[in-house]
Order: sequence, then structure tokens, then C-alpha cells
Amino acid sequence: MVRVVDGALPAPLFRRAREAIRRVGGERLAQSYWTTFWMPLDETPRHPLEEAVLALARIALPRGHRCSGAEWWLGRSHTTDVPIEFHVDQDVKLRDAGGPLVHPVTSTVLFFNRVRGGQLAVLDESRPMQAVEPRANRYAVFDGDRVHGVLDARGRVPSGKLPGPKGRLRITLVVNFWRSRPTGVRMWRHSRAYRRLAIQRSR
Repeated sequence: MVRVVDGALPAPLFRRAREAIRRVGGERLAQSYWTTFWMPLDETPRHPLEEAVLALARIALPRGHRCSGAEWWLGRSHTTDVPIEFHVDQDVKLRDAGGPLVHPVTSTVLFFNRVRGGQLAVLDESRPMQAVEPRANRYAVFDGDRVHGVLDARGRVPSGKLPGPKGRLRITLVVNFWRSRPTGVRMWRHSRAYRRLAIQRSR
């Protein structure tokens, strides 16, 4: 149900992607899961995260695929206060406008660190829930119409904020591959968000 690839990105690219996220800091942290971008698969990458998207496409998509691009975002949250419920990825704006229900072809998650709890959980009516532990450079790939979510710091389906210290921030790059661009999702280069991703380190 979920394909898991450890060491998904080449180590230099993984380090550059992690450093780019570090530069972003706390920008839009509360809106992290809802700050999404579109990247055509024939686009020249503008920063390490877009480089990572193209590298991950080579793992996630079979030869002869019909996907035109990827919707990507930073998933950042504490597992003591998971901000998203279990859900199915879909073109939300199209649905809200009365259009059909459209899912990505493939949904994927790249983990950047280990945290307490925070497993990616994927559900299927005919099989038990499959949970993927967060590990640095671990990549999870699953069908775009699967119900999924993030387990809390206790490894359970979240039911509210947990008491105690927040712990480490769970950091992921979420990449969904689509046949056509989901409604209203802008390209990063047309957005004002996360401009620090493209800052080059001085040598």
C-alpha cells in the first residue's frame, strides 16, 4: 500500500534541501500545510526543494507516466499538536466550486528528521493501516486517492493537543503528482512565500 525508499535523495542534495528549509525559519509555520506550489516536471528548478521534487519524481513515477507536474509544500508541525485531520488529497478549489472530485495520481512524503510519534498513516478498506516512521531521507509513496494522516506523539490518531513539551518539529516535503495542475495553485516563482529558499550560500 505504501512504498518506502530510504536514502531517497543523493546526500548532497538532501543536505542542501535541509539547509534551504532551515533558512525559511518560522515563516508561515502555522500555514505550512496550506502553502502549496506548482512545479511543471519540465521546469528548471529555482532552489534545492524544486531540485528535490524533480529527483523524487524519478522515484515515484513509472516510465510513460502522464503527470504534468507536482504540487509541493513544506509539512511542519509538532506531533503534540497535529494541525491536519485524516484526509484524501484532492483538488479542493475545484470541489468547492462544484466541480468533480479529482485526486493526484500519486501522493508522496519525504521526511527530514526523526521525531516522537509523527508516523505517516495510510488507510485502505481491505487492509490494516500502514504507518511509516519518520527518518531522515526516507520517502513514502502511495496512491493519490488513499485516506492518510499524521499520528500524534503517542503514535495515535490525533484527537486534540497533547500536554507537555512540544518536542522536535516534524519536517517533511510533501509532493503530489498530478495529470493536470490543481485549481489555483501558483508556482513558487510567482509567489512571495519562502523567498529564502533560493538564497545562495557564500563560498
